[in-house]
Amino acid sequence: MSRPSPRPLVLLPALIAGLSALVTAFMAEAQEDPLKWLPPGSRIEATLSEYPARAVIAEQRGGTAGHLARLGELVFRSPLTLGRDAARRGLSCDACHTNGAANTAFMIPGASDRPGNIDLTHREFHFREDDGLDNPVNIPSLRGVRWTAPYGHDGRFPTLRAFSHNVITREFGGPPLEDWLMDALVAWQMEFGFTDRDPARATSAAYRAHCLSCHGDSSVLPGTRFHDIGTGRLVQAPPLFGLAESAPYLHDGSAATVGDAVRAHDGLNLSDETLAVVISDAERLGTVTRRFDPETLSGDLRRLDGFLDLVNQQLLDEDGVRADRIGDMVAMEIGHIYRRFDPAAEDARALVRQWARTLAQVMRTGLDRNYPGARDLLAALRDTIAGDLPRLQEHEPTSLYASAAANIGKGTGQ
Repeated sequence: MSRPSPRPLVLLPALIAGLSALVTAFMAEAQEDPLKWLPPGSRIEATLSEYPARAVIAEQRGGTAGHLARLGELVFRSPLTLGRDAARRGLSCDACHTNGAANTAFMIPGASDRPGNIDLTHREFHFREDDGLDNPVNIPSLRGVRWTAPYGHDGRFPTLRAFSHNVITREFGGPPLEDWLMDALVAWQMEFGFTDRDPARATSAAYRAHCLSCHGDSSVLPGTRFHDIGTGRLVQAPPLFGLAESAPYLHDGSAATVGDAVRAHDGLNLSDETLAVVISDAERLGTVTRRFDPETLSGDLRRLDGFLDLVNQQLLDEDGVRADRIGDMVAMEIGHIYRRFDPAAEDARALVRQWARTLAQVMRTGLDRNYPGARDLLAALRDTIAGDLPRLQEHEPTSLYASAAANIGKGTGQ
């Protein structure tokens, strides 16, 4: 039985027309290069060969993330989550915190003083929050974030929900996220685990005496402690897991190496020999065994198919509005795949454009409350994508996927 309409039927045609117009606009923007809206020299996405390794707690335990978390992955990856300005510029949660790690290459000239840093109150980043100060902060890793409350460099936010709301509404100036999407976004962040790391030997007496209480070790996470180590700002002491993938260091990114970060601590007064031991322990705790998971065409299509399943679930629930909301985000994923093919590969790009058109038709049909018809169209789209794979693979040698494939097995360690 169909669920009752949540709004008067007299308003439904206007709603459908308005949402259909938005679909068309989003489909067009998904195919554009977002860098054209940013200063020259900007870099907002990790290259396909330098995509930080996936570390999802459910998968690390041998299972899979649930439906809510998988929806959260899409929300996390979607520029639409952060508002229209962010969508135009291709900025998303994943752009800064790629796969939950820190995007150490993120750079917006004017708002970044070095890669991996961003001044969140600079006009080049968000003009409405420009405070006239030069105060860039280092992009933090979200690895293991479920265990590291409170959030923010200075611990201003007690929950991930509060932290995420601030990022969306203040740092990016977007509208508040609907509760069902915020639930999903938090669920996905709660799945970020620590990366695989080399088995750590017992830390030295020097490390335990000077570092353990603030930063923990291989078996003990740090408690909540705030310190000014000499940089003029009280900040929360982070765990040291995964340091190899998160340089530069300290809240302002002023330390290029782990050694520089240790030496920046006022009051240690260690001998050169003891300092060397402490730095060695910190570096060892920060090693990872698999740093990158290069992005591939087949991997992108598997992920896309999983996201299309999220649309299908809403169509099964006979909620065309939510299916449309998710479909807008999936359209951006299709746009990513589109832009990874060389413009000269028109045959490949034409195939991907058709996916976007069919998805738009699915969404319109769902908004018309023809749910069986929308599900049939979606099933046909998924079959088409699978059938198009061989033709797309013909164009891989000239695509961005080619460089990623060439780097599989390289640069995967520290």
